[in-house]
Amino acid sequence: MKGFETIFKVATILALFLNVNRVCSQNDQDRIVKVSWDFRFELQMDVSSESSLCRNSKRISINVYATTNDSLIDKHYFCSEQDRLFTENFLEIGDYNFDGHTDFRILIKKSTTLVEKTKGYPEFINDYDFYMFDIGNNKFYHHLISSLRQVKIDPFNKMVTGTLFNNLNNSSTSEIRPTSYLYKFNGEGLKYCTISPLSYPEPNPFFGNFAPTYRILDGRDLRPATEADTLIITPIIKYESGFKFVKIRQIYPRKIDMEKNPNISYRNIYRIYSSTTDQLLSEIIGEYGSLFGTYSDSIYTEDCNFDGYPDLVINYDVMNNHSAIYFYAPEKQSFYEDPMIKQLENRIIDFKNKTITGKVTRDAWVRNKYGQLREPSKKIWQEYEIKGASMKYVKLQTITATPKKRRKVKTKYYIYDNFTLKPIRKKEFLSLTNSI
Repeated sequence: MKGFETIFKVATILALFLNVNRVCSQNDQDRIVKVSWDFRFELQMDVSSESSLCRNSKRISINVYATTNDSLIDKHYFCSEQDRLFTENFLEIGDYNFDGHTDFRILIKKSTTLVEKTKGYPEFINDYDFYMFDIGNNKFYHHLISSLRQVKIDPFNKMVTGTLFNNLNNSSTSEIRPTSYLYKFNGEGLKYCTISPLSYPEPNPFFGNFAPTYRILDGRDLRPATEADTLIITPIIKYESGFKFVKIRQIYPRKIDMEKNPNISYRNIYRIYSSTTDQLLSEIIGEYGSLFGTYSDSIYTEDCNFDGYPDLVINYDVMNNHSAIYFYAPEKQSFYEDPMIKQLENRIIDFKNKTITGKVTRDAWVRNKYGQLREPSKKIWQEYEIKGASMKYVKLQTITATPKKRRKVKTKYYIYDNFTLKPIRKKEFLSLTNSI
């Protein structure tokens, strides 16, 4: 059920993000209308005398109306090739900075940088300019992510990434500057920005200082991050089945010169209390991560060992579910990390059949007398199948493979009790697990 709720939450967020980008009407070849819950965007050809400013291009206007009272709140003009107007993705709308209001982006003709030209880019490319809604001025403004290439919007993690290509000639300066940077914006309003060098000039594009720097989006511009920016901690709290789960972010090290040492990191700290007595049951220190990197703003709990109590799940990697699991021990009234479960690679939890599977690889590459790495002549790995409440029954297959022989499989069965595997017969294992 928990997994279904997570999938439903993701689907809902994506659906809301995509739904604002629907086309309400497109009545003729010179007019496009798109509508969201808060604004109506009308794009059309501009035939006023100022249209000559675009020379060989066409002048286009975008009128933005409030849907509440149909009043005109903003108007913008663009120069663009005529044939671009009729493409489906010429004008797109969505909440691109995750502040709850609809923004828009428009496809325009842009000049490429010196670095891009050396990489084979044409002199001009078609790329998006982003316009975000400023709630204070009730207007739309040109956002600085418009200068980035390959912009990717991640609404689930509230993250925007893009590449900035340098337009400087490094040969004219004594300092070797990076030729490209990765910009990563996080959070509501894209407040937190991490800037990381991607490459340096030839002939050594991957030699240089690749340490990230951190910036805060203050208004419409980026400013250096200060220690005060890192110390703002809002606890995340979740109540479930008699427990109170609390999550905070702690900056490490606590006192640091952010300009001299930009490699700041944080760690997530989880404190678990009894919701009835408010007694602290466990404190768990998470792994370190970058200061403004993608991090979860939620607490995940699931009954991963099928004993009826919620367990704490920590996902260090967005793509790796259940990176760390802390199980509740009712006899000790505390949470712990199980050593057998912790070691499993490719771990999969089947909540329907109350089964955990995974493997442990025991082989490693070897170095010959010439210092070269070679695959081992014998590969050994163990595949675990753990069944039942409190992970009580274990089927363990040890597989040995050699290049010239068929692989050998040895299967054993155990009862897992107090972190100890006690051997049992196959017949007993099957009789105990058939009813699960």
